[in-house]
Amino acid sequence: MKASTISAIILGITIGLVAAVLGFNVLFNHGGGKLWFYWIAPLLAIGNFFTFAQLALMYWVKVGRLEVKGRPRQ
Repeated sequence: MKASTISAIILGITIGLVAAVLGFNVLFNHGGGKLWFYWIAPLLAIGNFFTFAQLALMYWVKVGRLEVKGRPRQ
C-alpha cells in the first residue's frame, strides 16, 4: 500500500476526531454566555467528523483495496 493512501486515511480520521472532540466540548461547556445560535456549532463539528470518516472509508473502498490487491495475474 502506498504511503499516500495511508496518510490520506489517517489525516481524514484525525481531522474528523478533532472536530468531534471540539464539538462535544462546545456542546457540554455551558459557561461564557454565548449567543442563542451557538447551539449549532457542536452539531456541525460532529457532522464534520462523520463526513471525514465517510471520506476516509470510501477512499479505502475505492482506492486502498485496489492498491493492496494489485494487478490481476494471468
